[in-house]
Formats: sequence, structure tokens, C-alpha cells
Amino acid sequence: MKLFANYSPKRRRNLLWIVFTVIIILLAITIVFLFGSIFKSNSILIKISGLVLVLLIIFTYILGLIISHWQYYAEASKNDFTNNIVHEIKTPITVISLACEMLQDKSLEGPPSREEQMDTYLPIISSETERLKKMVDVFLQHSRIDSTHFALNIEQFDMHNLINDLAERAQVLVQSKQGKITTDLKATLTLMNGDRLQIANVITNIIDNAVKYTDEKPHIHITSEDAPHGILLKISDNGIGIPKSGLDHIFEKFYRVPTGDRHDVKGYGIGLNYALRIVQMHSGNINVSSTPGKGSEFAIFLPNKPKFRKL
Repeated sequence: MKLFANYSPKRRRNLLWIVFTVIIILLAITIVFLFGSIFKSNSILIKISGLVLVLLIIFTYILGLIISHWQYYAEASKNDFTNNIVHEIKTPITVISLACEMLQDKSLEGPPSREEQMDTYLPIISSETERLKKMVDVFLQHSRIDSTHFALNIEQFDMHNLINDLAERAQVLVQSKQGKITTDLKATLTLMNGDRLQIANVITNIIDNAVKYTDEKPHIHITSEDAPHGILLKISDNGIGIPKSGLDHIFEKFYRVPTGDRHDVKGYGIGLNYALRIVQMHSGNINVSSTPGKGSEFAIFLPNKPKFRKL
């Protein structure tokens, strides 16, 4: 099950068709062999053929159960994802609507003044609108990468320039929690071929998680170093960390690390799966190491001359 966790629905379907084709061929050969054995009156061959046929039928039944489980899990996960999205979208829409009603209510007299009302409600509208935008971006990422028409936009870019841009943009979010983001970029071969936007989304997802999953002032550190035929990026944080039981599932679609009694952390369980698939499409890999209570470190390897592929 875990082996195929990161495969797209289309690739899973193709693999299942191949498996079923092989099973049908084996069944046909077994039946032919069985009849041949009967006509030769060889009791041993008849018994072996019958046993193989029974085993194939049992295997087919077990495979059917696995496929059924996959379909049930995928459907349940999609329903949970949709329900979470709808529930999350309702909140900012309600807040924006109430703020707009307050600003449009001309019957209010006395303090607060109209200017004070604007100062109070416009930032709320702005923040909730930004929250909606992030939800839409998550939704689009999820649907786009599963589309058969999804393709990377290949261009040459400087990895260090990209990291510096992303770190500067993330400063506002990090500083809002009185934290800091630092870099130590030592790689010498920084020109990359790939989809700059998608790689930026991968790094941004990891930075956002680092800010989200912390009980302290977030400290995020990004490093780069030369690696054989590519570049190695490491993004570390001082967050709550990931339990050992979650490390094996962290890149699975819709999986969310349990946060205990914390209910202020929102997510949909697709960000890291998206990151893994984008990196794999660049012929790279991504790993994570973590200690609960001390933080996590994501290591991303990207080749300088990738062989781009679809998943």
C-alpha cells in the first residue's frame, strides 16, 4: 500500500490493468495446462494445476479487496478534503461579510468614528481575503498536479536568487510571530533547469509549515551546498517536530500529523505530497528528519541537469 502512496490515480489504474492482464494470461495458461494434464491422465500434473488455479483465484480475490480498500480510502479522503475546504472557506467569508455590513451601517452614531471603523475592519477584510487566496492556491495546486494536462514550465534560473527572494517575502510572516529566517548559501553551482514557480511553491510550503507548527518564536534556517550532479537544500526549524510514527506517512496525500490538543493548526494534508511529486518530476528527492519538541529539517536534492518526468 505504502509503495503506491505517491502514485497518481492514472498511474495506479494503469498498473492495476497490467496486473489483471497478467493474471488472466496465467489463468488461461493454467486452464490449458490442466486440460492437457487430464488428457494425459497424469494425476500429479492435475493436482499441481488445480493448486495453481486455486492460488490464482485467491490472489485475485485478495487483490480485489485491496483495490476496494484503495477506492474507499481515496473517496473518503477526497470527501474529508472537500468538507475541510468548504468549512474553512465559510469562516473567512462570514467574517468579511460581517465587516462589510458594519462598514455599510450608516445608522451608527458617535464613537467609533467612521475613520476608526475603517482602521478596525479594513485590516480584517484584508487578512481574511489573503486567507481565502491561500486556500484557492492550495486547491489549485492539488487539482493541477493530478491533471493529465499538467506540465512543468522549464527555464533556467539561479537557485540562490530564488531562495533570497522567498526568504525576503517570508520575513513578514515570520516577523509577525517575532521570529527570524536566516540563510547560509554555500553552493557554487547555482544555475538550475526546471520550473521556477513550482520549486518556489515547494520551498514556500515548507517555510509556511515551519511557521505554522511552532510553539515558540519561529527560527527558520535555509542552507545550500554542492552535491554530486546537483544542489542540496536544507530547511530547518525549531517547531514542534514530527513523531516517529508520522515520518513514514508525512508525504502521503491527505495525511496530517496529529497535533494533540492543538486545534489552531489548519491544513489539508496535500502540501508535502505536492512538494514530493514536484521534486520527483525534477528527478530529485526530498527527505525529512525530525525530533519532537526540537524541530524538523527537510533536505531537498535537485540535479543540475534533471531528466524531467511525469508521475
